[in-house]
Amino acid sequence: MSFTAESSRTRPLPLPPSPTPSSQMLQGYQPQEITILDESIRRLEPMAEDEVEEVSKMLDSLPLLHGRQEVEDIAKKLVEGVHHVLEYLDVVAQLHPIAGIVVGAFRSVVKLEIGRHENDAHIVVVHTTMVKTVYHLKFLTRVQSKLEDDLKEQMNVIFRHMSDTIRDFGAFVNTYHTCWQKTYKMLFSPIHRRKLESFNGRFQQHKEDLDTVKSTITHMQLAALIDNTEQLLDNTDDILKRLQIDDPDVRAAEAFVSSHGGPEEVRKNSDLIDRVAALLHEKVTAGMKENLELGFDGLMEKHAARYLKKLESVQDSVIASVSASQAVILTRLDAGPHELVEDSELREIWKRNGWKSTVKCRVFVEGLHEYYQRQFHTNGAQVVHKDTWTLAFFSRVMFHSAIGDVVDDDGSGYISASELNDFISEQRCLPHWSKPQWFAFWACGWYNNNSWYYHRIKAITQDIEKTIHQAERAPMEDRGSWSLIRVVTDSLKPLVLAADVEDFSSTVKVPHQLRRLQEEYRAYEEEKIAKNLAHFDHHLVDRASLHYAVGDTRIELHMMALLYILVTQLQGVVSEIAVAKRVHNKALVTIEELATSCIAVFVAFENRMRDLVRGWRFEGKDIGMQVDRYADGLFRKCYREAEAYDQAYHILRGCIFGDDHTLPRHLRPVGSTRRIQTSMMRELEIDIATLSHRMRELEKRFCATKSGASAAVIPRSPSPRPSIEKGPTEPMQPPLRSGSRLSGKYGHGGLLRVLKRSIFSCVSSKY
Repeated sequence: MSFTAESSRTRPLPLPPSPTPSSQMLQGYQPQEITILDESIRRLEPMAEDEVEEVSKMLDSLPLLHGRQEVEDIAKKLVEGVHHVLEYLDVVAQLHPIAGIVVGAFRSVVKLEIGRHENDAHIVVVHTTMVKTVYHLKFLTRVQSKLEDDLKEQMNVIFRHMSDTIRDFGAFVNTYHTCWQKTYKMLFSPIHRRKLESFNGRFQQHKEDLDTVKSTITHMQLAALIDNTEQLLDNTDDILKRLQIDDPDVRAAEAFVSSHGGPEEVRKNSDLIDRVAALLHEKVTAGMKENLELGFDGLMEKHAARYLKKLESVQDSVIASVSASQAVILTRLDAGPHELVEDSELREIWKRNGWKSTVKCRVFVEGLHEYYQRQFHTNGAQVVHKDTWTLAFFSRVMFHSAIGDVVDDDGSGYISASELNDFISEQRCLPHWSKPQWFAFWACGWYNNNSWYYHRIKAITQDIEKTIHQAERAPMEDRGSWSLIRVVTDSLKPLVLAADVEDFSSTVKVPHQLRRLQEEYRAYEEEKIAKNLAHFDHHLVDRASLHYAVGDTRIELHMMALLYILVTQLQGVVSEIAVAKRVHNKALVTIEELATSCIAVFVAFENRMRDLVRGWRFEGKDIGMQVDRYADGLFRKCYREAEAYDQAYHILRGCIFGDDHTLPRHLRPVGSTRRIQTSMMRELEIDIATLSHRMRELEKRFCATKSGASAAVIPRSPSPRPSIEKGPTEPMQPPLRSGSRLSGKYGHGGLLRVLKRSIFSCVSSKY
C-alpha cells in the first residue's frame, strides 16, 4: 500500500459518503483510524474501478489472440492488474469484518497466483470472474449499520459459500500447476474444461446472491446502488469456449489422442502415453504415469493438504500487510519512526540513536555495540554479564557486513524497520536466546553452520557415488534405471554444492558459547524444515512450497540445511535400492521428486542472486565486489562459474523432464534463458546477413539496368544461409552506392544500419 498522498481522479460516491459504522466495526479502532480508513475507501475506489474496467477490456481481447507469448502476456497482466482492488477490499474487510472470511480467502489465492512465474489463460479467465465477483462486496461501503446487522445471518451464509468456492478453485489451480507438463494437460483436458466451467458458474451464482442481498437492501429504503460491474461477468462462458492458443505440437497431440479414442482411453495405455509425450517433446517419468493412473480427482485429494500449507505460507505476509495498513502506520509515525520497530529492546535502541525510517548497516551495528556495551557494564566491573562475549562481534568491523546483510533483505546497504521486524521474528522460536546472542550467531555462527553442512553434503554425494558404483558392478536387474539414477545423482552434485563456502574453523577462534548456539540452531532448523518437508513428501515444485519448507522467502539463509535434508533422504533411497538389488517404481518416483526439489532450490538460489545483482546495478555498485562480499560470498561461485552449473542443470533436466521449453519458468534458471536469447540473436545475425546479400543483388540489378544491360541475363545467386554451428558470420561488406534508388535519404549502407538498429532494438525490448 502506498502511504504517500496521491493525486487521482475522484468519483462522487453514489450514496452517503460516510455510512455509520456498525458496533462490530468500531471495536478495536480509534476514531482517527476509522477516519483514515474512510478516506482510503474514497481514494482507492476510483482506482479499483479503473482496474476492473481495464481487466474487462483485456479479457474481451483474449480470444482474438493466438500467439502463445501474446496470450501469456495478457494473462499475466490480468492476474497482476488488480493491485488497487486488493487494497480496496482489504479496507472494506477492516471496516466490515463480516466480509473478512471472503477477503481473506480471496487475497491468499490471488497472492499465490501472482507469485507464479507464468499463468494459464483458461484459468485466468475464471480467476478474473472471481475477482469481479468479490469486488461486488463494495456494496457494503454503502450499507448503514442497522441494515447490516439485520442482514448479518443471510450474508454470513453467502460469504461462507463464497470463501469455500474460492478455496476450492485455489486447490484446483494448485493441482493444475503442480502437474505442469503438457502431457498432463492434454490427457486431463476434458476434466479441466468441466471444472473450469463449473467454477465459472459458481462464481456467477455468488454474484447473483450478492445482487439479491442488494435488492433486499434497496427494498429496505437504501438508495439505489450504481454498479459498473453488473454486465462484466456475462461473457466469460463465451470467452472460455473461444479461447485458443496456436501450438503445432499441441495440435498434433490432440489429433493423435482423438484418433486413439480420446484422453480417457489414452491414459489407460502406457505406450500411447509415451507417444503423446514424444509429440509434446516431454519425457514420461515414473511419477507421471503414477499420477495419470490416479486421475485428476485423486491428484486433487493428494495435493489438498499441501495446498493448505501453501496458503499458510502466504497468510503471514497477508497478516503483515494488514498490520502495516495505512491507518496503523500513520498512527505509529505520529510518535516517531522508532514505533515501527516491534521488538521493545530494538525499539529503544532505534529511539536512542534518533534513526529515521532507515539506517546504514554499519551505523546500525555500531548502535548495537554502544547500547549493549553500556548495558553489560552497568553492574560494575566485578560482575560479568553472561553475554559479554558477544561484544567482540559487534566491535570488530569484519563482522559488521555479515550482521548487516542478514537484516538487509534487498542488499541496499540500509536497514528499515520492516526488515528488522522480519529478521527478529524467527528469534521468537528460540525464546531463551537473547538479542545479543541472536546477532552474534548471524555474525559468525551461521557461516560456520553453512561450512558444516557443505562438507557433509559433499561427503554424502561421494557416498552415493560409491554405492551406485558398487551396485553397477554386481549382477542386478533394471540396468537402465540404474543408469538413469547415476546420471541424476552425478548432475545433482554441482547443484547442491553451488554455494561458495570455505572452512575457517582452523583459523578463526570460535567461543564455546557460539558453538553451543550453532548446534542449537542446527537442531532447531533441521527439525523445522524436516517437519515442513514431510507435508510435501519432500517434493517442492514451486515458490510457495519452497517458502513454506524453510519458513522464509530468503532462500540463501536456509538452503544449506534444506539441501542437507534432501540429500540425506536421497542417500537413504539409493541405499535401499542397492540392498534390494532392484529399482522399484516407488523408489524411482521418490528420486525424481527429490531431484525436482533440488532443482527448485538451485533455481530459487540463482534467481535470488539475480534480484540482488539487479538492485546493485541500479545503485551503480561494483557487481563483482558485491557478489564476493554479500552473505560472506555465498553467491560467488554460482555467479562466476555459471556455465558449469548450467551444463549440470540441463543434463538433469533432460533426464527427468525432456525438452527445456516445456519446463515452467520457476524450474528454469536464468542461464537457460540466456542461452535461448543467444541463439535467437544468432538467428537474427543470419537474417541480417541474408537481407544484406539480397539488397546487394538488387543494387547490382539497378546498376546494370541503368547502364543499359538486361537485368534478366544476370544470374541470381542463392542467398547465403550460414549454419549456426559454423561460428560467427563474416562481417557484412558495405553495399554499392552508385545509381541506387534504394539509397534514398540514408544511402544503402545507412538503410541497412537503420534496419539493424530497429531489429536489435525490437529484440532487446522483448527479451
